[in-house]
Amino acid sequence: MRAELTDLAERDIRHILRSTIKLFGPKQVRAYAAVIERGIAMVAEEPERPVSAACDELVPGVRRLNLEHAAKRRGGASHCLYYIRGRLKDGSEGIIVVRVLHERMEPRHRLVRRL
Repeated sequence: MRAELTDLAERDIRHILRSTIKLFGPKQVRAYAAVIERGIAMVAEEPERPVSAACDELVPGVRRLNLEHAAKRRGGASHCLYYIRGRLKDGSEGIIVVRVLHERMEPRHRLVRRL
């Protein structure tokens, strides 16, 4: 299955990577960008994988994947992908990454307004 990012998700990623390079440098920003890409590939490959979680209490159909699973180590990432199944821009069925938020952020108002 293919995955697309919303404009907000793309903005989230740009912000995350800008902050990462300022705080940790170019080597870490490359590593974190790879973790984000791996997380997106994981949800596209298996949207309901056991390490993801349904977030129907926020918006029906929304799921969350903590990117530490893409980093393959506990504490290896501190952001979460929020995504849904839906119709992609080309009309095919796929995964839409709605937001990429820090795990400490309250997602309710950031997702509900978008969806």
